Amino acid sequence: MKKFTLTIFFLSFSLISVAQTADLFFEQTNEFFKKNVTNDGKVDYASIKKSPGELIYILSNIEKLDTKFSDKKLAKAFWINVYNLHVIKSVIDLYPIASIEKVPGFFSSNSFTVGNQELTLDDIQNVILRDLFFDSAVHFTLASAANGCAPLLNGAYLPNEVDEQIKNQATLVINSKNYFFVNKDLKIIELPKIFEWYKKDFAVNYFNEIDFINLFLVKKVDNHLTVTTYDFDWSLNEKK
Repeated sequence: MKKFTLTIFFLSFSLISVAQTADLFFEQTNEFFKKNVTNDGKVDYASIKKSPGELIYILSNIEKLDTKFSDKKLAKAFWINVYNLHVIKSVIDLYPIASIEKVPGFFSSNSFTVGNQELTLDDIQNVILRDLFFDSAVHFTLASAANGCAPLLNGAYLPNEVDEQIKNQATLVINSKNYFFVNKDLKIIELPKIFEWYKKDFAVNYFNEIDFINLFLVKKVDNHLTVTTYDFDWSLNEKK
């Protein structure tokens, strides 16, 4: 695992220039997502490919940004947005494309610069968001260019709203039709593949995957069912 100088929060100082740059990032990112993501979370890759200037400008502005944020919520919102923006940038670099499933190194080796650090999408998801914030519901904010993922929010995650936004997104996704399937005769529940890939995020000690989804479900599920997973849909999460 890479070692980073990512002391993202718990710092005693705050620079006005950093705050202003971060505020601008959230403002521009919010406008970008509103313009290019549909209400049901699909991305207008074709339009972004034709006019990528706005996206490139946002990402170039954070290449040298000091990411040692003193505010934990600001840091969480920032990195969720950065992940989603760079997923879109990586797709339009390849577009037109039907799926990123077999693109070598899409998540693991396709690198970019944020805060004077060379990162990959895996670095942001696994080293920053999962290891530093310990919030399993963050998985429902990351749209990895596939229809099998949670839908992308058509707006930015914002520092003063991020925890509520994450909760709302997880609730929306988990309660959506066909998100999981229960077979009462066989006593099994089929969950999305992320519950297999990131099992340790959802199942800890006596708390299992069903206990996790029950945190958000309106109608609870028997947590003694056997958990299985269904195939992941890697088709591009593209606006049609």
